[in-house]
Amino acid sequence: MAKRTKQKRQAANRETNWLLIGGIIAVGVIVLFALLFLSLQGPEKITLLGYCEDNPDRCVTRGNKDSDVVVVEVSDYGCSHCRDFHAETLPLLKQQYIDTDEIYWVVMPYALSATTLPASNAAMCANEQGAFFEYSDALFEQQSNATLALTRAGFEQAAESLGLDMDAFSQCLSDGRYNSVVSENADTARSAGVSATPTFFLNDSMLEGAYPFAIFQQRLDALLN
Repeated sequence: MAKRTKQKRQAANRETNWLLIGGIIAVGVIVLFALLFLSLQGPEKITLLGYCEDNPDRCVTRGNKDSDVVVVEVSDYGCSHCRDFHAETLPLLKQQYIDTDEIYWVVMPYALSATTLPASNAAMCANEQGAFFEYSDALFEQQSNATLALTRAGFEQAAESLGLDMDAFSQCLSDGRYNSVVSENADTARSAGVSATPTFFLNDSMLEGAYPFAIFQQRLDALLN
């Protein structure tokens, strides 16, 4: 009788062990599939608007911050297409959409290479004195002047033409105060899919190239309506 009872206990223990092993295997399979699912999702998509909202000191804005339509601009001061956009299209957009508070315009200071990084640093130095947009226009206008374009002399001449405090501006230039900011912006822009300039994000929908005003008007009106 005792022997039979012992056999029953051994059988019950074996059954319990198999149930435990089966449970561990099941949990392992579930964890494995969960990890596989997460790996297939990839990293969370970066949006430049979200980046600028989280890092307001790295971007420059104008217009109606409460607008439902936001445009993020990524330009380079050595880019001729960016110069054309600023000369031909942006003034019309400013008049019709920015100054009327219909849209919010965000610029993320950027550089395609080490050659143009000092210009973006200079623009951020001008931003300390509230002159980012005027200074940007001046830098784009200098592209046609080989003597001044992307040089310290050109940066300082542009600042003088706007009546900036030259001591403060020159010190900011010498410090390279915003070089790291511009570099971080460039890394983030690349992660968001920017590979050329100018590139725009209209409510996170990417538009690459210096399109004429009519194209922007069509896109913006569709979003506003």
